[in-house]
Amino acid sequence: MKVPFFKTAITGDEEQYVHQVLHDGNSFADKNFISKCENWFAENNGLKNFFLTKSCTHSLELAALTLGIKTGDEVIMPSFGFVACANAIALRGATCLFVDIESTSMNIDAAKIEAAITPKTKAILTINYSGVACDYVAIKKIAHKHQLFIIEDNAHGTGAKQGENSLGSFGDISTFSFDHLKNISCGQGGGIAINNETLLENFFVHYEFGTNRRNFFSGKENRYEWKNLGSNFPLSELNAAMLYSQLENIAKINGRFVQLWNLYFEKLNTLQTQRKISLPELSIDSYHNGHCFFIKTKNEEERNTLILFLTAKEISAQFHYTPLHSSEFGLTAGRFYGNDEFTSTESKRLLRLPLYYNMTDTEINHVISKVLEFYEIDNR
Repeated sequence: MKVPFFKTAITGDEEQYVHQVLHDGNSFADKNFISKCENWFAENNGLKNFFLTKSCTHSLELAALTLGIKTGDEVIMPSFGFVACANAIALRGATCLFVDIESTSMNIDAAKIEAAITPKTKAILTINYSGVACDYVAIKKIAHKHQLFIIEDNAHGTGAKQGENSLGSFGDISTFSFDHLKNISCGQGGGIAINNETLLENFFVHYEFGTNRRNFFSGKENRYEWKNLGSNFPLSELNAAMLYSQLENIAKINGRFVQLWNLYFEKLNTLQTQRKISLPELSIDSYHNGHCFFIKTKNEEERNTLILFLTAKEISAQFHYTPLHSSEFGLTAGRFYGNDEFTSTESKRLLRLPLYYNMTDTEINHVISKVLEFYEIDNR
């Protein structure tokens, strides 16, 4: 049985909205689905200043522009993360200041942040890895104390919560991804939430090609002109049509992801009990969206052997991020503060198993049986 690593979620409802855009001559200009998506986040996630972008990468770069990050500044972030987070900072000429992660959640270790702060620190960049929240109680307290901005990378966390609050609501600026590898997808797309309203005026300039377009058309300014750096950030109406269909079905999509995640956890727990692998740990107030399921092997060698074993069974399993601080460019774009206790060791142990909305019970049970077989556990 061939089991791919991921398939983009398709509920069957996307076609009608895409068809509507293609056959409505005014849709591209009116941006009806763009408005519907942005209103959805306001109504369902409490994000009243949410805007669609072409990608989460664009959103991160837009966040750095909006915060005025520049040469000489430093931004604290985890080294275990996607390169787009670090690129957004490096592109502004600032320094990436990497700190260690928690071994359990793979998120930034809030206890390591404060000691890394210097007079050059401008912001803290967090990543909600696998749709699980960082310790925002501690992080927000540190940010407030030192008057720092928080950039929340919520690429994995659409629909997830910490307590009663949606992920994507904790940063001064929060970013989202809707690419083909995410639970909620439009093929390629992103979003950005400006939760600190003092940043809105500056944000609109960068979002609108670096111009005062919004103020000009609202009558606040009588001359249209180039004000600052900007680019073509907004998502297309066609992508938004697909995205809106998925947002309407988010409970069904994320519900299936969580159901599959729980099945992995339940069936593989015997390996953790026998100390053959480690499984993810969730905090009591974390309501994740099942974005990805990972196990941790004894070491990198065992992980690579397991990957080859599963590949031979036509099952696609993958490792994830490699540490940014020790990469070729990371050595010049930033530095690591404190001890690398978990970032390098845990990233070498981590292995993601196949997980996608349309995954069948037969497929996931097949994957589980082969992992158990590798560790010589009788699954009968």
